Amino acid sequence: MVGYIQFLRGQFQTPPLPKVDLTGRAIAITGANSGLGLEAAKQLVQLNCSTIVLVCRSLSKGEQARKIIEATPSGNGQKPKFVLLELDLGSFSSVVACAEKFKELPRLDAAILNAGVELHKFSLSEGYESTITVNVISTFLLATLLIPTLRQSATKYNITPVIAVTGSAVHFWAKTQDLTTPPDGQILTTLSDPKKTAMGNDRYFLSKLPVMLLVKRFAKVLTASAESDPIGKPLVVINNVAPGFCNTNLFQDAGAAAKVVAKFAARSGEHGARTLVHGGTAGKETHGQYLSECEVKPYSPFVKSQEGDQTAERLWDELSVIYEKLQPGCTKEL
Repeated sequence: MVGYIQFLRGQFQTPPLPKVDLTGRAIAITGANSGLGLEAAKQLVQLNCSTIVLVCRSLSKGEQARKIIEATPSGNGQKPKFVLLELDLGSFSSVVACAEKFKELPRLDAAILNAGVELHKFSLSEGYESTITVNVISTFLLATLLIPTLRQSATKYNITPVIAVTGSAVHFWAKTQDLTTPPDGQILTTLSDPKKTAMGNDRYFLSKLPVMLLVKRFAKVLTASAESDPIGKPLVVINNVAPGFCNTNLFQDAGAAAKVVAKFAARSGEHGARTLVHGGTAGKETHGQYLSECEVKPYSPFVKSQEGDQTAERLWDELSVIYEKLQPGCTKEL
């Protein structure tokens, strides 16, 4: 009930316009060619961001987005530099290749991991249900692989870099039993069994709960690393941003009822994108936190609980096995 009340109160608030000057900064956005990602990129231009990394499923989509975004006037009259990177979150090899391209950037202040899907038909990507692959496994694979790059910028430019992962208030409403009591203790296998998978809203809700659990866990590990080795492993802030229910193409396959609700209650993409920009430019006060309406908000009761922490550890154990096979040693960098 608390989650519904918090969501409804927030949904009818207008997130504030970001007021930070981003001159000199380099910020990346995944899913930058449409919806909230596209709107967030426009706002980065308005805030004088010097380098904007548009991460899209194809370079052609990125080029189309660049043409739209560069028409946005900047606050200081200077046009930003655009870098286009290709990323298909349905492919682990694409994630690894994209992370390698990030290493070529001279500077990276923040990565807004915004790309995601809501699917209504069951399918597999890399052997796992596609929603889970895209929204959870690949998203945190990219986060893991970006940590060394962000730390290099932290040391070179004396900054505190940020990873902002798009989440949702729906993590409050996710059914937790498949996470807490999966057969044989395998969470990801259970979530990828077509006989035990409810698609649509239930699956999208469930994909956003691990996001919050993992952001909280990442924050603890990154803090511990920074405290034990502040020079070699400077702090990278990670937070979880809920943009609210927005009228974007994410819900293009939603049912008629959801589309009616969207027409009357959904935020515009421009308003929702403000929360992403806030998350990507916020400070240490947001580390490991859940953000909505550009404010720190309470976690769901499950995320706060000991059971939630234990579930996060089990989930990370499974993810680590996948990540180490793809890029040996990467999880040791956290």
